[in-house]
Amino acid sequence: MPDAPSTTHPPDAGHTARRFFVFQELLGTPELARFYTDLLVNSPTTVTAARDRQGFSKSTAYKYANTLAELGIAAELDEYENGSALWRAEPVSGNWTDETTLELGPVIIAVYGATSVDDDLELFVDRHGKAALAPAVTATIDYLKGNTTRRGVADDLGVPAVEAIAVTQAIERIIAVVKDHDPTLDEVTFDADVHDRAIKQAPYQRIDE
Repeated sequence: MPDAPSTTHPPDAGHTARRFFVFQELLGTPELARFYTDLLVNSPTTVTAARDRQGFSKSTAYKYANTLAELGIAAELDEYENGSALWRAEPVSGNWTDETTLELGPVIIAVYGATSVDDDLELFVDRHGKAALAPAVTATIDYLKGNTTRRGVADDLGVPAVEAIAVTQAIERIIAVVKDHDPTLDEVTFDADVHDRAIKQAPYQRIDE
């Protein structure tokens, strides 16, 4: 009797699957994505500080912290600040390939998270659907790289210019805060600057600045 063919699995299949479920969880729960982003850009920080910055209740903040720990993208440290344990979040990134390849990272997570507090992003999603945010992020990055104009973004997204201006301005101030924590943007340089006043309006703030 011939030997049965051996079944092989890619060595990173489990890791890839875990990342898929991490993104599914974060992109499906904007408030969790927002808490994760705050934890990431301010790591190490306490749950108390993160919940104060984002306006969550104590129970919700600790629920989200525990969820992130279960997902393997945040951990409680054996270090303390003002009597509270410090937490550190890790960046997560990956690619989703179908008809095209979509690169996923902390910036996209942060933008989806901000839909729960940013009126311009919420309105954009209401009008065009949640899936329209991903190409809006990509188009905003192209704009910041100097590859297109805001009117060009409007043409690419198929939206009125006024909407393109509003959504790119909302996204670019998030990118300015999160970029240094997003491995998908490590090699990316921007020609366009985001004004400090705009950054201060972002839903995420780095406490070290």
